[in-house]
Amino acid sequence: MFWLRLMTIIVVLITATLIYEIAKEILSGKRALVATFIFGFLTSMRLIEGNLSLTEIFMILPITFAMFLAIYREFDLISLFFSGVLFAIASMYKQVGALEARALGIFLFLASKNFWEFVKKGVVLTVGFAIPFGLTVLYFAPKGLLSDYVFAAYTYYRIYLGESPRYALFINILKFLPIISAVCWGIYKRSLRSSPAMQDAGLKKIKGEITVFQLFLLWAAFSFLGSYFSGRTYGHYLVQATPAVSLLLASISLKPKFTRAQAIFAVFFFIPLVFLTKLLFTNFLSAGPINQVSYWQNFTEFLLGKKSLNAYNDYFDSNVNSIMALGDFLNANNVHGEYVYIWGDYPWLYAISDVKNPIRYVTSFHVFGVPNGREEVIAKLEENQPVYIIKPPNSIGYFAELERLIGERYTYLAQVENSQVFVKSK
Repeated sequence: MFWLRLMTIIVVLITATLIYEIAKEILSGKRALVATFIFGFLTSMRLIEGNLSLTEIFMILPITFAMFLAIYREFDLISLFFSGVLFAIASMYKQVGALEARALGIFLFLASKNFWEFVKKGVVLTVGFAIPFGLTVLYFAPKGLLSDYVFAAYTYYRIYLGESPRYALFINILKFLPIISAVCWGIYKRSLRSSPAMQDAGLKKIKGEITVFQLFLLWAAFSFLGSYFSGRTYGHYLVQATPAVSLLLASISLKPKFTRAQAIFAVFFFIPLVFLTKLLFTNFLSAGPINQVSYWQNFTEFLLGKKSLNAYNDYFDSNVNSIMALGDFLNANNVHGEYVYIWGDYPWLYAISDVKNPIRYVTSFHVFGVPNGREEVIAKLEENQPVYIIKPPNSIGYFAELERLIGERYTYLAQVENSQVFVKSK
């Protein structure tokens, strides 16, 4: 899917550019290059599945752009308004994209000169965040689909929260510890800044200033919360944390000098992050380097003619060859723009074969996961009768109503790879 890959490359390069500009503005040119390299490495290699065109890759662009605007314009009202809009766009890619908006909000509270300034900036940020959601409501409400939107975008995903691993309470506590630590550290720094004793001693600018580095800490803490939020252990969830991690690592001094307060903060901030990342993403972090070697080995062997195309594809997923074979079948039968229904988990087939889905669900597990999903599917298949119904072997559950429809209206045509193909009876 060339255009999807090309768009992914463009998104990653723009995000990398924004990270460079943020680091150059706050740190230095050399450290900006370090931050950009770290981000590019993590999002281009298989260590955390950063090379895939997944939601997280597209989500981190508006988040990083929002932070860049706020930092570049020194947190004025215009930048905060558009940052709010960008955070909302990020959360529409994936719900946890809204968490970084809280990081910016807390930073504004810590860095504002007084409470009124914080309220004014906070309101502007919130209004900006609310506008994209207001437009979404205005789009769905007249169509009578607002409740469907809320369910599909938010309510449905409660199933994720029920799948956390063992020791869930302990893990949930640790998820929030870096955020609490970053907030307490900011309050401590602010107290130093406002302390008359410190000001009299001339230490205000040395120790007691709330700097943008505090925003980096909050950004990292909330982005890792997004990675851990569901408790699922997919490696690409860590992609959300890559911009903040890149900036944090580039900020580290080569000759650090820790005070007691800094050491206490570091323990409560970094140790939970390391522990949870190791606990939840063990398979990806341990197998990442091995996967990276085998990934390029697979490509090299195919390039040198030591592997067939089928063997090359099987390295990624055995379904790749099945989908390509079904694509060839549909192209050979010239059904471009026609209705084809796939009762399984091959949504890519709709795109690569340019065929239309007669229903609004692209996988079988969505049909079983929503109220009245099966009834809706059958009604739509009656209304938009597909030329073919394809049944891969990996569909979720038994769909009795679909089997009845196939028996009454369709004829078994062929077995393509491991999928059954039924054609509409004349």
